[in-house]
Amino acid sequence: MGGVTLVSTFYSFEPFVAAAHAYSPTKIVLVVAKDSLPKVEPDLAKVKQLYGSVAAIETLKVDDCDLLSIAKDAVKLLEGLKGRAIVNVSGGWKLLAQGVLYGCYARPELVEKIVCNNLADNSLVELPKLSYGISTSKREVLEEIAKREGRSIADIASKLERTPGMLYQHLKELKDAGYVNEEFEITLAGKLALL
Repeated sequence: MGGVTLVSTFYSFEPFVAAAHAYSPTKIVLVVAKDSLPKVEPDLAKVKQLYGSVAAIETLKVDDCDLLSIAKDAVKLLEGLKGRAIVNVSGGWKLLAQGVLYGCYARPELVEKIVCNNLADNSLVELPKLSYGISTSKREVLEEIAKREGRSIADIASKLERTPGMLYQHLKELKDAGYVNEEFEITLAGKLALL
């Protein structure tokens, strides 16, 4: 199916409406925190009633307490879409919106726009499509750090066919970006960058 897919974090009907009207999606994917399902059921039914005749509607249920898991789910969702993807992060808990944003940053080429509501007038504000911006060589280093399991930096340098000095330079830059910590262990930001 081509056309516009609106991916929207969802907690209530109102923050969703502006994006649905602005982009006239042919498909809607509502990203909902599992723990909030009982509360949002009436609003989900309202979406299906009002938009179900003009758009295919799906619900993606995510763990609202696990930022990395939400980002992974968002990446998987984006990779499976066809056509244009517009992502609305107006509704839901902060971690829900942030997790979806981080998934978008991992696959910016799959997202046409990221928007959220301006609370003052409910207009849509377009957010920047950012990326993690790591080079192929730094990504290789980060992947090895992620599966380090006690290996020394010298061992990793040897495996990557780099000098320890070159590897330490990459690690310093990864540390400065927040992708590894002082002990050169991968951080949450580093795990997000590898999605």
